[in-house]
Amino acid sequence: MSSFLPFPQPQYKAVFMARPQRFLADMVLADGTRTLAYCANPGSLAGCLQTGSPALLWDSRDPKRKRRYTLRAVELNGFWIGTDTNFSNLLAEEVLSQGLVPGLAHYETLERERRVEEGLRVDFVLTGPGGNCFVEVKSATVVEEGVARFPDSVTPRSVKQLRWLARKAAAGERAVLLYVVQRGDAEVFTINGKHSRAYAEAFKEAYASGVEVFAVAAGVRAKGFERPKLLPFRY
Repeated sequence: MSSFLPFPQPQYKAVFMARPQRFLADMVLADGTRTLAYCANPGSLAGCLQTGSPALLWDSRDPKRKRRYTLRAVELNGFWIGTDTNFSNLLAEEVLSQGLVPGLAHYETLERERRVEEGLRVDFVLTGPGGNCFVEVKSATVVEEGVARFPDSVTPRSVKQLRWLARKAAAGERAVLLYVVQRGDAEVFTINGKHSRAYAEAFKEAYASGVEVFAVAAGVRAKGFERPKLLPFRY
């Protein structure tokens, strides 16, 4: 079976040892070599990383790159979890382009990374006869008993984005939050106020202003991502 979104190659199996810094992962390669790989995930990844877990590394093969390898996924309790938040936007773009989210399938064009004000960009702008739709994508990694939660750490930038989306929605424009879960064991999605009260409060205001919320989960295999499924949102 082909992947919905394949992982770029070359890719190698490794073993996760530790996360000494937010953006670094201590890894052991198949030949026993120990290396620091780039971890492209600003979240806490709470409960997702266990010493000795199988992992997947992408090899940049770039001698000028400070970290040759990037951590793509880790295995936990027999299933894979995507750890690279860059793939959330790639998954979101495929989901939007293929019309897999009800209510977002009738737009004609998709623009990436539009600058909307000083120091702030929105991930996607959808355009159609009915006007624009501003879509901000967030990557959710933590799942507890089938419930995916965001955020898993303090995220000031996301709070700023929420407030901008709220202003757009209050002005009558369409604004959407699309949460992407890079693992297949999520059944529902919710907002987590435990790690960032500021985000939870900003989300409450944005939701009340008319910002729409969608969530999708994509199972992960060694070759890439499975076709995403829609998750119900509980708030």
